[in-house]
Amino acid sequence: MYVLQIPFVYSSHGQTRILSVQRQNSAKGTTAIPPSDLRTDPALAHFFEESIIEERKTERAAGISGCGNSAGKRFRSPIRGNVCLNKDFGVLICKGGYMNFQELFHLQIEKFLEPYQGRKTAVFFKGFGRLQSREILAAGGMEDGSVLNADGTVNIPALDAQKSEMEKRFLSAAGLVTGLYEQYLALTYADPGFREAFGGEIVITENNLFSCCYPACIPLDAARKLYGFFRQDAIATPEGLEPFLCYYGETISPDDSHYFVEPVDRHTDENLKRVPFFPEADIPCGSNMPQGTGEVPITGSDFLIRKADLLDGREPGPAVYITDSDSRGEKYGFPAFSAALKTLGIPFGLSSRNRFNETENSSPDEFLPLLRKYWGEKASFRTLKFYRDPDKTSETVLLSQGDIISQIVRQSRAALSGNRSFSDIFATAPTGAGKSLLFQLPAIYLAEKYNAVTIVITPLIALMKDQVAQLEEEHHVSCATFINSTISFGERENRMKQIRSGEKSIVYLAPELLVSTPLKSIIGDRPVGLFVIDEAHIVISWGKDFRADYWYLGDLLKRLKRDGFWFPVLCLTATAVYGGAEDVVNETVESLSLNNPIIFLGDVRRNNIRFDIRRPAPDEEGGVEKFKLKCATEAIQSFVERKEKALVYCPFVSQVDNIYNRLDPSVRPQVKKYYGTMDKQARNAAQNSFESDECSVMVCTKAFGMGIDIRNIRHIYHYAPTGSLADYVQEIGRAAREEGSQGCASADFLGSDIHYVRTLYGISEMKQYQLNEMIRKLYGIYRERGSRNFLVSPEAFSYMFKERELDNKVKNGLLLISKDLEAVYGVPVITIRPKTMFTKNYVNVPLPVEDEFSRRYGDFAHKLDDHTKRILPSRNKRYESDTTVINSGHVYELDMAGIWKNFFQNMSSAQFRSQFFSGELFRFASGERLTPRIHIRARYSMEYQKMLDQLKESATVLANIFRAYKTKGETFTADDFKADLKREYGGKFTKLDFAGMLLNMFIADLSQNTGFRANRDRLKFISARKAPSGEFVYRIMNTGYLTMPNYFVQLAMQCAPSSGNTFQAYIPFGRNGKCPERVKLLAMLELFGLATYQVEGGQDMEIFVRVNDPGKLEKLTEEKYTNRLLTNIRKRHQTSQEIMKRFMEKDLTTEQRWDVIENYFLGRENTVAKMLKN
Repeated sequence: MYVLQIPFVYSSHGQTRILSVQRQNSAKGTTAIPPSDLRTDPALAHFFEESIIEERKTERAAGISGCGNSAGKRFRSPIRGNVCLNKDFGVLICKGGYMNFQELFHLQIEKFLEPYQGRKTAVFFKGFGRLQSREILAAGGMEDGSVLNADGTVNIPALDAQKSEMEKRFLSAAGLVTGLYEQYLALTYADPGFREAFGGEIVITENNLFSCCYPACIPLDAARKLYGFFRQDAIATPEGLEPFLCYYGETISPDDSHYFVEPVDRHTDENLKRVPFFPEADIPCGSNMPQGTGEVPITGSDFLIRKADLLDGREPGPAVYITDSDSRGEKYGFPAFSAALKTLGIPFGLSSRNRFNETENSSPDEFLPLLRKYWGEKASFRTLKFYRDPDKTSETVLLSQGDIISQIVRQSRAALSGNRSFSDIFATAPTGAGKSLLFQLPAIYLAEKYNAVTIVITPLIALMKDQVAQLEEEHHVSCATFINSTISFGERENRMKQIRSGEKSIVYLAPELLVSTPLKSIIGDRPVGLFVIDEAHIVISWGKDFRADYWYLGDLLKRLKRDGFWFPVLCLTATAVYGGAEDVVNETVESLSLNNPIIFLGDVRRNNIRFDIRRPAPDEEGGVEKFKLKCATEAIQSFVERKEKALVYCPFVSQVDNIYNRLDPSVRPQVKKYYGTMDKQARNAAQNSFESDECSVMVCTKAFGMGIDIRNIRHIYHYAPTGSLADYVQEIGRAAREEGSQGCASADFLGSDIHYVRTLYGISEMKQYQLNEMIRKLYGIYRERGSRNFLVSPEAFSYMFKERELDNKVKNGLLLISKDLEAVYGVPVITIRPKTMFTKNYVNVPLPVEDEFSRRYGDFAHKLDDHTKRILPSRNKRYESDTTVINSGHVYELDMAGIWKNFFQNMSSAQFRSQFFSGELFRFASGERLTPRIHIRARYSMEYQKMLDQLKESATVLANIFRAYKTKGETFTADDFKADLKREYGGKFTKLDFAGMLLNMFIADLSQNTGFRANRDRLKFISARKAPSGEFVYRIMNTGYLTMPNYFVQLAMQCAPSSGNTFQAYIPFGRNGKCPERVKLLAMLELFGLATYQVEGGQDMEIFVRVNDPGKLEKLTEEKYTNRLLTNIRKRHQTSQEIMKRFMEKDLTTEQRWDVIENYFLGRENTVAKMLKN
């Protein structure tokens, strides 16, 4: 190693004066090199040139006054000590050893900016700390004292207030200028065309020690306030915070002294040049650190804190940094961090951990006594098969349940002791393999040893009830309980009291409850020892397609950690694909932000289940559907005759009913049917009959299965596939669960059967045009409310989705948008959170009972200044005047949570809501009823009378389209209707993609025995049925379309604006709680671009929305937005359909089919493609 000794002062010509050079050699010691040999030594030539530090014209306040030949001059930095060759940073400056981080930063900024010298360039630095900010500004001559506080933090209010003046300075610069990223944001706020006006190159250099989330370079009290604001769902913005919200979209804090911000993104859409600032090192895994050196997972908060401390001048101590598998931690900034440590001379190591089957330091028999205490003296842990390393091999290893339980408890102990380097766990194992024991036994131990709570998230109410009952009745475990919508407020409060007191410690919850209820209110001050997500595969499957609240769990877990809860997360499921296009394991890990997870992937092969997949040729007469029914009924008859238990899976409810109705009367008593929309009592009766062997065959949709553990099922027959190969394997896995038993998976498959899966995916799949419309709607609400934070009711989106799927679709859509935009820009553009169980509702209180109502409920009711009235125009102006309709009393806004808690504790939340919306909740001796109201507000896009004319014209054109269909007497499709809309309206109807929703407004529900020619609802004059192809076809039932234009105009006349161009009213619900007619009118007006509307106080829970970047949202309304997550979902569906079709069509032995399934679940797509190739 060469060491250059540099004096304290500089030479007058601006270059360092080298006193001497020494060659250090471990064998020969230190040898001096004469200065005359410097330029002739090849090893030193390149380094000698790089060691020259030229004088800069710009002075630096932190510089030093020289002496001797350099007296009176000021230079860039007081460099002194030893300079050593370093391949990452060029030179290494030491004070009796190594340099500090700020000196390293100084050298790097000099080197970084050198290519931009002499040309018009603006370089903005993103994500640096207070110690670097002043030097960043000085480097480009832009330090003016107003941008930074005395401690180097950014003065956001001053920056925001002076952005126009700052723009002038940047625009007048002739050469290189430098600034902070916050300045770039301010410049774009001052002038959206700043890039063009500047005329030179704009470069964003990012602090690649971090990723998206950077140390907060703002005053500590501001960071704390910002953090608190982002944690709450407050509608009002605290005083003084508004300027900060223009610059930061999120704040996180792992402790009370470190805060990190995610700046609003303004450069991605501009395609600006982005350059990492720090050099990066490729550090191989392996550590020579002394035994006992602390370990720091690079995915944890400790690593984040170490990097922040380094930026703030506090060097981290020696450590071994832990990463998953072969990763070098690129995502977490480790290459740049390791290069800095290496240059600073801080000892460190990098160790990769095989994340599969981690059982180091586990003790498989440690919890055997606890098992035998509750499960019986002869109980023992089962041995299960897991894949050794699925990234490399299909080999399996045998592990005891005790091994996994010991590892789970080990992570819980670490978390409870304050060690944040614990790991989360993801485990798959076949149903019936004892997955519940894996969390129940640790939960009992944690309760007894640490008084810690275990939270168990489970998807089905019946499942949580069964598990609690089983623990109590079979194992005498009394510390388990559940909380869901079926229990009364009083019972709920009692159970939460038992939890807070320590009497109950294993708490089963539905995700909908947890995402909308503060955890503190459930557990009090007790610690959480373990957080369990049972059936974890539905975090991304049900979450995106069916139940949005599962997808919110990831955000919930992040919030809990930010709020000081530290606990391991245990994810359990029977089936989950690892890797490939249909990867569930890694996507779930990502969605839940699992920390350094340990993964146990159970063997998917079920060698006791054979396959009998037949491919018969359909009869020429009767068609495909009739042939399929014939095959299914014959299979069922054979199961009944052989007295063998069987499940028959169908994609659709109609197929379940058709099969059941076609059965021979002698067979039918041995068969039950089951699907999700059946009456609950009928479903329970069917399930009990099947479980108790009163019947032998269950014909069902996929709604029957999750949480069902019936061990003597022998056959699984598929009328047709119901989903992906993963779904299929989960369904056939319900056979042969008894030890030593054999099962059979059979089907009569036709190539056309796969279209049922396509139809199922199409029904549940969100559409891109719906997401575009949701963005437009959100931005419109933001503009009208004039606030970043607001509550939105799903009813405000009712014109986009069918009524029965509205709540889930709105949550799904908003979350898809939120997640996608955060992935693109690295910061939340919008924040979405479901609200608590009750927010606010409205009720009309009749005058005769108003005083009594106020005495009873006045503390939880606020009287509104409402003057709602309707003008019903007379049909004959000559003989009749218009009729004015007003409320029979006064409208009150209710605190629903307070009323439920104080007056209706004996009711469950579901009962409370049901009785309120039916008008039966509040009872008075006089018999007066209080009727619920919803608050609607509409803003017309044009003058009111002109809107009425446009409405009449549009509705008349629509009626003419329906008249043409009626005249032809033929059925039509949604595509036919869309084409006719386009032809008749030309460019006037801009929302053609919503043609199906417009059509849906007029479709009658014939299941309610509505007559074909007569309908109480004058707008319902179309019938719909599903064709054999799976596509819906429509027919005009009656001539209701003739009066439709006038009817809409009459409704609109009841919605005259109350001020300006805005109408608002508190209106009653429709019959039987249905959507009010005026809301349907507003939906039609929105579809035709004649108005926008909002709804408050509806039956669906409101959703909290924060618009972190209004500019981004506005821009998205002006362009066609494509949601990448939705695109990936669609591609996944297409891939899964193709695999499923080939699997069913290919001639394979049972062993070959299990080979395909195994490779499919291990993400080996190429192998699967070869095995299924025709």
